[in-house]
Amino acid sequence: MKRFLTTLAILLVVILAGLTALVLLINPNDFRGYLVERVEKQSGYKLTLQDDMRWHVWPKLSIISGKMSLTAPGAEMPLITADNMRLDVELLPLFSHQLEVKEVMLKGAVVRQTPESKAIPKISPPSTPRDISRPVIEPRANNWQLNIAKVKISDSLIIWQMKDGEQLNLRDINLSLKTDEKKQVSLEMSTKVNRDRREITLNVAADADMNRYPYQVTGNITQLDYALSGVGIPENGIAGSLTSDFTIQNEGVRKISLDNLNLTANDSQLQGNISTEFADATRYQVDLKGDVLNLNTLLPELATANVSENALLAPTTDNHIPPSFSLFSTAHAAPAPNATIMAKPVITSVTVESKEYDLTHWNNIEFTLKLALNKLLYKNLEINNFKLDALNNPNSLNIQTLTGQVLQGDFSLPTVISTSIVPAHISMDITMNNIPLQPLLRVFNQPENFSGLISAKGNLEGTGYNRKAFYHYWQGTLNTSVSQFKMQGLNVPQVIQQSVAQATDKVIYPEDIESYTQADNVIAQFKLAPKGKVTINSLDAQAEAYQIKGQGKVDLQRHDLDVMLLVNIKKGWGKENEFIRQLAKIEIPLRLYGDWNAIQYELNIEKLLRDQLQQKAKQAIDNWLNKQDAESPEVKALNQLLKKI
Repeated sequence: MKRFLTTLAILLVVILAGLTALVLLINPNDFRGYLVERVEKQSGYKLTLQDDMRWHVWPKLSIISGKMSLTAPGAEMPLITADNMRLDVELLPLFSHQLEVKEVMLKGAVVRQTPESKAIPKISPPSTPRDISRPVIEPRANNWQLNIAKVKISDSLIIWQMKDGEQLNLRDINLSLKTDEKKQVSLEMSTKVNRDRREITLNVAADADMNRYPYQVTGNITQLDYALSGVGIPENGIAGSLTSDFTIQNEGVRKISLDNLNLTANDSQLQGNISTEFADATRYQVDLKGDVLNLNTLLPELATANVSENALLAPTTDNHIPPSFSLFSTAHAAPAPNATIMAKPVITSVTVESKEYDLTHWNNIEFTLKLALNKLLYKNLEINNFKLDALNNPNSLNIQTLTGQVLQGDFSLPTVISTSIVPAHISMDITMNNIPLQPLLRVFNQPENFSGLISAKGNLEGTGYNRKAFYHYWQGTLNTSVSQFKMQGLNVPQVIQQSVAQATDKVIYPEDIESYTQADNVIAQFKLAPKGKVTINSLDAQAEAYQIKGQGKVDLQRHDLDVMLLVNIKKGWGKENEFIRQLAKIEIPLRLYGDWNAIQYELNIEKLLRDQLQQKAKQAIDNWLNKQDAESPEVKALNQLLKKI
């Protein structure tokens, strides 16, 4: 033990003696000119060291410098400035005039990527091409050799000015860059980016092969963790990770490829490949697939739960006031039949603002997008086997495939978006088969009082690409068929039966009151016009006990409608008599109108009964006349009178 301690003491004395000799014999300022010369010769950048350099021997052997800057050729401002630079060096190579730098550390650095810090290329005469296959041996004017193994930047800032002139600041940067003799580089970086009251935090780790630099760089991103929060972001933020192989090619056309990409965002996952080619027009190729893409946690407007509302039938006791039912949670008293209904004011622009829906910047981008998802979640709509295949050309975006399945139904929505005009124009072909109606209404924030399985075929087109544009500027036709149809809040046949039962004792008042209308199948044709005007050209609802036909208008902006129905009730009158048999043959008119919050119905039972009595009297007279002499003057006069009735 005593010998071991003695040996250790001798080693410490030797090391201290060596360090003391180094400090006394080698002046670190002797490296100043050499560092400046080597940096400028190899890169063209000018290194400026403002303060004297000094030794720092604990805990690492280092050369400390004060403020430094690195300026590109011809630039107005330095590319990099730092408050402090530290060079961690190896001890033994110094005695053989080799400056082996284990790590270069910059503290409090500011990196500027702005027009003022960019290099200004010099116009030089053409030179004879060099043979790059052989290394160029440059004559040394200095006996020192420089090797750098690691660069570290801490507590620093990057100022990056984009093409539109806006500056992006990357703060709290901590960066570590390692390299070895095989030109393998390892990068670790963490930073925060703030912009428009949003913040993104990044932690990156990557490896790169620099053997063919600058013509090609390959490697892989082993870790990229991110967290995004702030204005316009869901309350709980968006966080996830990314791993990928990458290739950067600079020969001929510059190209960046991400292969074997794995991306997570909250509870969504995507895998695939992305490549970008920078030619006359930038070209992107995106091919992604995934198990789940949950838009409810990625889009801020979907982050809060939607409250579904159902219709209620408003009870009435006054026969002179037309009853009403609400498409929402509260029913309101309805005005008298002859009352003037004031329409709600709608503040809207007649024409689309020229600055809205501008996609002309897509004309300089060409891309193909393929997206395949096992499950896509949007609001309460769960879409299985979702597929999207799109191609963007200079003048239009063609969504050739947009398909998916909802429960037992499926849809196809191929779309063409004209991006060369402002506002952008969209044309969509619609094919749906047995899609649940209620979740579909929820997607468009419409009352969920209607249920069933809808099938549809048609085309819609217009300017703009959001819900506002749809309600204001779109148009087209849609032929629909709804099976297992149910409308909550109003039972159309029972409303008629109740009204008739109150007017005559020939009909029994319905005992089982149900607050919905249902049909086996409903066929309807809709026509959408600008400003949200919907015309119901035809409507035919078939049920076992009744048939309902109709037509009318719906205003999506004002939230009102005016629909005239013809209802033929075949069963359910409760009695069997001649009057009932006549009622079962006729179509009873029923008008629905007014605001969606309190839809009113109008049914003229007195006129209906008067018409029935008139028809019955006319039939009795016809039967009597058929038994009389048709040539008698009295019979002829009665026949002429009946024709006038």
